Amino acid sequence: MIVPMTEFSMLIFYKEYDAFLQHLKTVGVFHVAERNKDEAPEQTQQKLMISDLNDAITFLLAHKTENDSTTDNETECLPPQQRGIAEILKEIRQIKEKSEQEMTDEWKQNVDQYAACIPSLKKRKLELEDAFELSRIKTNTQEACDGKIKILEGFVPRPQKKIFSDFLDKQGIVYIKKRSRFSDNPPILLHNNWFSRLFEPIGSLFSLPSYKDLDLTVFFAPFFALFFGFGMNDMGYGIILFAGATSMRLLGKSKIKKSYLTLVQLLGIITFFFGFLTGNFFGVSVAKFPWLSPLKEFFLKDKQIFTLAIAIGFIQILFGMALQGINKMAKFGFRYGLPQVGWIMIILHLVNMFYFKVWPFYSHIDIYIGLALIIFFADPEAGFFSGIGTGIWELFGITGLMGDLLSYIRLFALGVSSAILALVINSIASQIEKTAYIGPVLFLIIIIFGHSLNLFVASLGAFVHTMRLTFVEFYKNAGFTGGGNPYKPFTIISNQKT
Repeated sequence: MIVPMTEFSMLIFYKEYDAFLQHLKTVGVFHVAERNKDEAPEQTQQKLMISDLNDAITFLLAHKTENDSTTDNETECLPPQQRGIAEILKEIRQIKEKSEQEMTDEWKQNVDQYAACIPSLKKRKLELEDAFELSRIKTNTQEACDGKIKILEGFVPRPQKKIFSDFLDKQGIVYIKKRSRFSDNPPILLHNNWFSRLFEPIGSLFSLPSYKDLDLTVFFAPFFALFFGFGMNDMGYGIILFAGATSMRLLGKSKIKKSYLTLVQLLGIITFFFGFLTGNFFGVSVAKFPWLSPLKEFFLKDKQIFTLAIAIGFIQILFGMALQGINKMAKFGFRYGLPQVGWIMIILHLVNMFYFKVWPFYSHIDIYIGLALIIFFADPEAGFFSGIGTGIWELFGITGLMGDLLSYIRLFALGVSSAILALVINSIASQIEKTAYIGPVLFLIIIIFGHSLNLFVASLGAFVHTMRLTFVEFYKNAGFTGGGNPYKPFTIISNQKT
């Protein structure tokens, strides 16, 4: 889910401004809005802010005297450096490129000296990032009342609103807070359960949601895992993925994040499950084993796998349309989500008419209702005739819908191609095994190398094509627009643990 934001507008006297920014860093929940000061004349901005705040500025000026204690503007004092950081890092890289034999005692001494400097360089880097962030804040701050007041605006997550309000009250800062609007383009902070957080890095590969979007992570996560296993479709490969990720977690020496390894473990389990449904184990049908032959009737055939791929795609597309309709109704109004209701009614009617034939369809009244919802509510803000024209144009989307549905055939193709390639590897290895003397050795080499290569290709294909189905078919039907900016609190980086 997207954490709601609260927008704060603060009024600070220019003499207290620098000191306030230093105090602000200790809170760590404030995000300064990106602004371009050249977008509007400074005088216009001052008039606008005074008009919006009305008596707030007058009240502040009336109670402030020149005798009140203030702190002078302080220039950011950075420790002097005799040599540039880039120059030092360049020399460190040059030293690392030298082999042990080429390194004289003098070089080794320099290496030790530079190694001792690394912690200081890292700390210095963080300090420079702090100074840059402070400079960016100052650049984007507006002025009012002939420069006597600094107006600072930013966003705070709603759960932390009280913390920040108490901080401003303690500092004696006049402020106005309001609920963020879609037009404000607030930054995005995601909050999901442990399962959905595993898939947040995948969603960020495409884009963060905008403030008016739904966070689709929790909705696409089960489908993503399902599609990956569908594309791999082998119990043996699932075991390798799970065992590899588990061993790396237990050893604890891998630089890969534990959340990534947990995701691989999950995908390995789903891959094993789909391999069990089809009876594939490293390209061998387990039904050939006598003790598993009774399960042969339960394994899915190619035609059934094809139908299952289309059925899962159909469910995901309808689910995406339902999400889009619910989101529009909740955020814009009931009538904005009616076109999605119309599409769902039409699609369900057509599927029932040509496939299930369960509901009576002689009257076709549900299709007429669906068409009316699409035509008359496709653009609720447009005029009557313009809205009808937009609705008629939207009906041509039925062709794109068929294309989206057919895209899910790739799941069937991925699973079948992976199984066939594994079968070919086994066949080649079996032929080579008959070679005299070195046959068994070559057999092992081909089996290990061939299945390793197939595992890599199948994993890459399943991951890429699953992302394609998620970011194109599902996101489009769910009405995802994207383009959100990540929430980055204004805080002191150099004091945080790394």
